[in-house]
Amino acid sequence: MFAPRAITPLRTIGRVQTATAARSVIARARVMAPVGTRILSTSQSNQKEVSVAPLVEQRKNRPIAPHLTIYQPQLTWYLSMFHRATGGAVAVGFYAGAIAYAVGPMVGLGFDAASVVSTLATVPVAAKVAGKFIVALPFTYHSFNGIRHLLWDTARGLTLKGVYATGYTVLGLSTVSAVALALI
Repeated sequence: MFAPRAITPLRTIGRVQTATAARSVIARARVMAPVGTRILSTSQSNQKEVSVAPLVEQRKNRPIAPHLTIYQPQLTWYLSMFHRATGGAVAVGFYAGAIAYAVGPMVGLGFDAASVVSTLATVPVAAKVAGKFIVALPFTYHSFNGIRHLLWDTARGLTLKGVYATGYTVLGLSTVSAVALALI
């Protein structure tokens, strides 16, 4: 992969220079190039220098791409963003809980099963249900939306109507299952 590019600077009109000579040619070219120029070629005979200033001026005159705020929001945008966010939240929650459970007793945090159960026993029922819902919703949404993506991999539900139908189905299933898990 790198060999053709490594050999290319060593060739000069049919003869091969030594690696040391090639490095010195390249080094001299870079040292001799004034500030604000780009070297277009690495061979000594073809070396051209171009000033960067016209390129910078051209970039200033280019149109700026429109931002997402000029488009009408769609369900698919929100579902995609929520899928990414829930994936990150589930991963962070899982790893933080696993690390705290594994390392906590060693550093004196008291994060073991007995202390967690005793702490949660003192929490009011409404707070427990709300906390379980907050934990369950990202998990259920990410799971059901992952199944939706697996269905898309089989080329099912890829029409606009199908995408919206499966999107609303995922929202409904994830909400109902999160409520069910919270009430357990």
